[in-house]
Amino acid sequence: MVLATLALRRGLKRFADRLVPPQFAMLDVGEGLAGVQIAASIAELGIADVLAQGSQTARQIAEQLDTDPEATHRLLRGAVACGLCTLDRRTGAARLTRMGAVLSSDHPSSLRAWMQYKGMPSTVDAWGGLAASVRSGRSAFELVHGTSVWDWYAAHPDEEKIFAATMRQATSMIARSIARAYPWPDGAVVCDVAGGIGTLLSVIVSETEANLRGVLVDSAGMIAEADRFLAERGVDDRIERVEGDIFGSIDATADVYILKDVLHDWDDERCAKIFSTVAASMPAGAKLLVVEYLQPRNRPNPFSPLLDLHTLTQRDGGRLRSTEEFEELLVSAGLRPTGRHFSVVPHDIIEAEKTGG
Repeated sequence: MVLATLALRRGLKRFADRLVPPQFAMLDVGEGLAGVQIAASIAELGIADVLAQGSQTARQIAEQLDTDPEATHRLLRGAVACGLCTLDRRTGAARLTRMGAVLSSDHPSSLRAWMQYKGMPSTVDAWGGLAASVRSGRSAFELVHGTSVWDWYAAHPDEEKIFAATMRQATSMIARSIARAYPWPDGAVVCDVAGGIGTLLSVIVSETEANLRGVLVDSAGMIAEADRFLAERGVDDRIERVEGDIFGSIDATADVYILKDVLHDWDDERCAKIFSTVAASMPAGAKLLVVEYLQPRNRPNPFSPLLDLHTLTQRDGGRLRSTEEFEELLVSAGLRPTGRHFSVVPHDIIEAEKTGG
């Protein structure tokens, strides 16, 4: 339903583009960068948090956030053009729209960190290298910055923190849908590999009726951060924490393993290694759930092609894949795709199992 609605939205826009000269439609396309930066600035400066309390003028906002009043007003006008807020024609007071509200920190579907990440100079500069990526097939991030995105974040912890928050927000958006979509075996142990602080696993364990227990696998830093998070969620006694390396070894025995939004960051060779690492820890009969955005080769949908280009510019050999491509990688790691497929838009779940001894 969500993808169909997005397709309709973009179809209506294409129809509208036919009503104006093509050069004006292209000028509108060129303003896409402005839209990202406007939303990112509204998020970064905390303007959405201020407006979440009620409509205010640019001067009132500037007094609270120590920004320039006139520049703040100009930013708000830009936000109106992007559909993020409205502006009272008499008083100039701004009010968040339904879409702009998700830029505030406390919104239940907050995307504040996501838009901050999209607007970070390192992200934007890498997008500027898209043509270089197409020429070479290499990551634009590495071509532009001279290092992989992961090494960059290690050297820029403030940006790494924003990126981590982005991933948690994206997971929070569909965690309940994943928990409801899959028929979890009663009493099963569920292992989330590279599961961060347990955002998804905490929902699966606490909001299903299958009496599940969990195992969270990630780096030492993530595990340390997870302790407090899982305690706050009231599931720390039901989720074991294990340090592991998706390119090394994982010491975790479970009935169901999950890899969510891990594989699109990597090339085929490293995805095969990740699958092999997980397979080595799986007992016979255990299931692996691959939770990813799918992109059939010749059937672009309204969402996946743009994310695929994002992985081309920002990740280390990353790309979106089709069901068939994932199944080929799974088989190469000794795992058998079961043919069971679950949709949790915009993601899909592909199930595989460990056979033999």
